[in-house]
Amino acid sequence: MEAEKRPRRILAVDDNKQNLILVEKALTTAHYEVHTARDGPTALSLIESASPDLVLLDVMMPGMSGYEVCERIRANDATRLLPVVMLTALNDVADRVRGIEAGADDFLSKPFNREELLTRVKSLLRIKTLHDDLEDKNRLLRTLFGRYVSEEVANEIVANPDRHLKLGGEKREVTTLFGDLRGFTPIAETLDPQDAVDILNVFLTHVVDAVFEFGGALDKFRGDGIMAFFGAPVAHEDDPARAVRCALRMQEQLKGVTFQKFPDLRLHMGIGINTGIVIAGNIGSERRMDYTVIGDEVNVAQRFESNAGPGQILITGHTYERVKGSVQVRDLGTLRVKGKNEGVMAYDVLGWGAT
Repeated sequence: MEAEKRPRRILAVDDNKQNLILVEKALTTAHYEVHTARDGPTALSLIESASPDLVLLDVMMPGMSGYEVCERIRANDATRLLPVVMLTALNDVADRVRGIEAGADDFLSKPFNREELLTRVKSLLRIKTLHDDLEDKNRLLRTLFGRYVSEEVANEIVANPDRHLKLGGEKREVTTLFGDLRGFTPIAETLDPQDAVDILNVFLTHVVDAVFEFGGALDKFRGDGIMAFFGAPVAHEDDPARAVRCALRMQEQLKGVTFQKFPDLRLHMGIGINTGIVIAGNIGSERRMDYTVIGDEVNVAQRFESNAGPGQILITGHTYERVKGSVQVRDLGTLRVKGKNEGVMAYDVLGWGAT
């Protein structure tokens, strides 16, 4: 049986003890959990420790006014959406404007009417519940997307769902990276299936971590390889550099991977990278879609990966032009690529940093 939800928690703040007694009685009768404070600093401390769902805040208090307390609440990311109702005997429009500027959600005049108090509290708590539900859903979405993209990219998708979660695509410059283990398939055929899976999981953990570290998006696993891209859905001016640095990090990480059960086994990866205009977006149907990149430039990156030797990173001329001031390479001349009438300039990446 599902545990009952706790009663909604309200913090009442007033330097007048009698006022607090009246507010507390009205709220507890309506089955709210009530905490009280008689000054601003105590109120702020209780907001942090008790996590109230709403604050009833007196305006005129010695030391720290209700305006100041409200401003502090709004300045804190953890409480910026916490509903605040100001209780005040002030009726001047300027005083209410001051409260709105401080971040108050509503006002209630003293002496308050019990039914009016409860109605306004109920209304604001309903709005807070909607905010909380939305944030829970966004948190779940960020968690789900976080399995495929970095936290930054996940936040962008959640912030702009109409753009990133609908069918269709857009032309944009993207740097695509393909990577594949070299010589693993024949080795895997001699291994227990669970051992092969365990080895692959170690490999994929390292390469996926590198993709996310440099702000890339993981498109898919391809057996013992991956496809990733940089520049969609979030674009950076240095996406080609991010992709190359990511590839170098992958190779560096794999050099240190060893297996106690298979001490002679070493993982070697071939990587191909290309930069160009592609179609980026959701491909599929409303029931099942993949955010991916498609186009000839993606195919070129895959062809370069298939030509890369163990431990080698091959980049095209398009990518090299974007990173040539920062990367050490060996010029390989032109590489014949299936589907291209002319060869594509190829560079073997030796390291990061100008020579």
